[in-house]
Amino acid sequence: MVSLQRLFLSFLAFGFTSLFVTQSLSAQIVFTGSILDLRSEKAFGQPGQKWSFRPGDSQLLLEKPKTTNQDDLDPEYDSVESLRFANAENSLEGVARNGWISGFAIQTSWDKVKDGDGEIYFPDFRDYFEKYKGYGWYRTEVIISDEDLKSKFRSRYLTVRLGQISQADAVYWNGKFIGGTGLYLDTPPDTVLEDKSLFADKTRFYRIPVGQVDTNAPNVLAIRVFAKYPLSPGLSHDKFYISSQRYSERAEYWNDFKKIFVIVLTVILGSFYLYWQFLFRKDEHATIYFSLGSIFMAVNTLFQSQIIYSILNDGFWIKKIEYASWILLVHFLFNFVVQFAKVHKGWIRKANRIVDTLGIVAFFVLFALPNLYFLSQFFFYWSFVTVLLGLSLCYIIFLGRKVPSMGTVSVGILAMILLLLNDIVVEMQWEWYPSQTFVKDYAFAGFSVSVGLSIIRNMVESRKLVEKQKEEKMRLSRYFSPAVMETIVNDSIKLGGEERDIATLFSDIVGFTTFSEQNPPAVVLANLNTIFESLSELIFHYSATLDKFIGDAIMAFWGAPKKTDLDAYHAIACAVEMQKRMIKINEDLGVPPGTFRLRIGVNFGEAIVGNIGSVKRMDYTVIGDAVNTAARLESHGVPGKVAVSEAAYLAAGGDRYLRYEESRELTLKGKAEPVKVYFVTEVLPRSF
Repeated sequence: MVSLQRLFLSFLAFGFTSLFVTQSLSAQIVFTGSILDLRSEKAFGQPGQKWSFRPGDSQLLLEKPKTTNQDDLDPEYDSVESLRFANAENSLEGVARNGWISGFAIQTSWDKVKDGDGEIYFPDFRDYFEKYKGYGWYRTEVIISDEDLKSKFRSRYLTVRLGQISQADAVYWNGKFIGGTGLYLDTPPDTVLEDKSLFADKTRFYRIPVGQVDTNAPNVLAIRVFAKYPLSPGLSHDKFYISSQRYSERAEYWNDFKKIFVIVLTVILGSFYLYWQFLFRKDEHATIYFSLGSIFMAVNTLFQSQIIYSILNDGFWIKKIEYASWILLVHFLFNFVVQFAKVHKGWIRKANRIVDTLGIVAFFVLFALPNLYFLSQFFFYWSFVTVLLGLSLCYIIFLGRKVPSMGTVSVGILAMILLLLNDIVVEMQWEWYPSQTFVKDYAFAGFSVSVGLSIIRNMVESRKLVEKQKEEKMRLSRYFSPAVMETIVNDSIKLGGEERDIATLFSDIVGFTTFSEQNPPAVVLANLNTIFESLSELIFHYSATLDKFIGDAIMAFWGAPKKTDLDAYHAIACAVEMQKRMIKINEDLGVPPGTFRLRIGVNFGEAIVGNIGSVKRMDYTVIGDAVNTAARLESHGVPGKVAVSEAAYLAAGGDRYLRYEESRELTLKGKAEPVKVYFVTEVLPRSF
């Protein structure tokens, strides 16, 4: 287990080094020779692909399908009246040539791009939206040689990856529409889209038709972008490249794999902890909180994935459910850590209730927000609440540092907090921060792995505990019947003792002293163990507690820790069966009949039962006058018979269930009045 934790810590250390050092040196470069990088800024600040940007929408050129033959129509595009935009053409003519800004950094949203004098081009998004209706165009020329197709791409089937564009886009290659998200080939100029058509976090992959690629000549890639709200509008903080379709499919599979990994892992962890809760930890709530948190982590990851777009096509509701599941996830995980750390400070509990209340309010407010802008702004500021909760967990983790597995869980939580901080800073696009990539997937995966390691450790510890409990049960099974033993293991026994009605049995082997004097110790011990083994089995069969062996005597009682209405009946029935069993024991030992006989006394009455003794040495036993009376009955009894007190006789049902050969009154030591005794010979069956 220690090696697993060290391996995980080493993995985290390597991950952070790669994330914050390598990213700062390479500026998020993809380390492969299989792509054509389209970003305007590459490693070490070196300029890359040259782009131009033009605010506003394009002049429209209306064009009908070039063929009337339905067999020649592209069912996806040509069946719809296509719109040709001047900004998408290979050569710009007329007014389309004016207003382009060169050197536009596509890694930065257009409301943050500065000119050569350090002034922001479009400082006020509202002004931009009123003037340009939220539209903008990106344009670049891409040269792909035959050698590139042969050695770099190794395919003529190419795909352009444009990452996560905010908030809708349409893409043109050499004037041909090749795909769009929110915007399509028939979306008229200056159309203000509804919020459900805005997909800020969807990763764009668009295939380039084979016939549209001009080798050894400039190819024009034009992107029409619409942003309704100032939420990182345009192409920003992501990877942009051209690759073979096979390579892009692998990239899509990897993105989906990360999400599916987190979804499957969190669902498994949540289900496992629910099972764990109902199996072992019924009085502990930490596992419930983690299970619910895992479920909402899976939901949140699903609604961040590209998979969700094949299920839902409403970007607004996708973001609502994603944000709502995140709020619930954070609050359940916060409660999980508080419960897991076993923190009992009053102010933390009060703060926890306040945080829970705020989370519930935030959850319902989120669904009431009218548009994507308010939704995103609300969640952005609420993210700082997440960070504060995360930082407060550091103190809670410190308080619960002695809890088993707390170290492993805390490493995962702290790693997740740091990686989520990266996403917040990337979203804000501060120039001093080198990263341009969201890493929430790795944050979730890292936390899930840390909890998985915690589960492994808990399973190992639980296995040891189960083995220890088995050993304890084996030890207890020597003294208690299985039913009584389970009661002792599962229920708490009141320390110090309590008054109960107890049926007590004492038995003594008559003739064993003489046998001991005439035989070697080994033979004596073997015979005694054989007798005790047989009688103990019978005592356990009648659900008694075997108190102790006293020389060649046995003490057992009924009524504790589990009490029934048949305790006296079972005690007398057991005593009668013990007398019958002694006949067979003599035969099994190969001694003459009557060599070993039993004197048995049974009494019923109030006694003190519980853990009696000292702190260092306690016995679960019974004491009191009723117990002493049973011992006196045994000593005044008749060998081969069962002496039953009147109290036990009546409690067992009297002559309705018991048959006796005689009754007499005996004067017992410590008793002022004679005690009526029945010598029971038979016990009739009784329905339970």
